[in-house]
Amino acid sequence: MTQADEDKKRLRKQAAIIRKQAFDAMPDAPLRIADYAPILQTRYAPKIIAAFWPIRTEIDPIPLLAALCQSGATSCLPVTGQEGKPLTFHQWDIGSQLADGPYHTKEPFGDTAIVIPDLILAPLLAFDAGCWRLGYGGGFYDRTIATLQAAGHQPHLVGVAFDETMVSHVPTGPYDKALSAVLTPSGLKLPLSENDQITQNDQITQNDQIISD
Repeated sequence: MTQADEDKKRLRKQAAIIRKQAFDAMPDAPLRIADYAPILQTRYAPKIIAAFWPIRTEIDPIPLLAALCQSGATSCLPVTGQEGKPLTFHQWDIGSQLADGPYHTKEPFGDTAIVIPDLILAPLLAFDAGCWRLGYGGGFYDRTIATLQAAGHQPHLVGVAFDETMVSHVPTGPYDKALSAVLTPSGLKLPLSENDQITQNDQITQNDQIISD
């Protein structure tokens, strides 16, 4: 186990506690992030959108997915295969029946159409200002993005998180993939090298200055 692996293990324990506290304190978080659907639409113009079925204390992204798909986009969810394999994304009509998946999640049935999303909403335990993501350690999303990129696809990966789970530094390894952005109840956070944050009013904060259209 590398030093980064050990640091991630410790951080996961801390982040899980913090996320549980935020989850209990903000039951309306799913609706708050859904309010930012127009900003995601404007920035990414997605045609096929992948969400995830929430487990534990993750923010439920389905209200956001529903808001994004009002413009006619296709919705899908990941299907988890064997360990060490990338996720596949299967078309899913919001509200339709789902099968039981691994890790206590839900996923579309295997006979549904496989699609390639251009916007992927991803769960996480913690993130930092560079939009590096701390997941659960399975490497599913990192592996999936690498596979899609190798096939010539360039999906946007947006994490869904509570503001309280932002940390000063997420340890990274050679196979980790940074997020395009992180969506929290306070707004869309871009990597620090781009802009600090886009709020619901489509304001851009950079170097403590707010620039609005």
